Amino acid sequence: MHIKNKRGQSTVEYVLLMTAVVVVIIAFVSSNHPGGFQAQLNTTLNQVTTQMNEEAGVLADSYASTTKPTVSATAGTPPYTVNPASGV
Repeated sequence: MHIKNKRGQSTVEYVLLMTAVVVVIIAFVSSNHPGGFQAQLNTTLNQVTTQMNEEAGVLADSYASTTKPTVSATAGTPPYTVNPASGV
């Protein structure tokens, strides 16, 4: 009985599959045309950065325009009096 060695076949299939995956990744990442992956990624990152800077500016402006609370001399004083004789 003759047993075939399938190890060589699966290794070749694995190498071909990995080569195809690498070629597809390189095609997406290195494409420089206007609709390419790298161009879309750069556009998205620039938009997010711009929006974050705008929101940070809005928050800084709103914090600068708020009035800080003032503490009066009677702050924390209860509005009632305690009568020690009655326990109330």
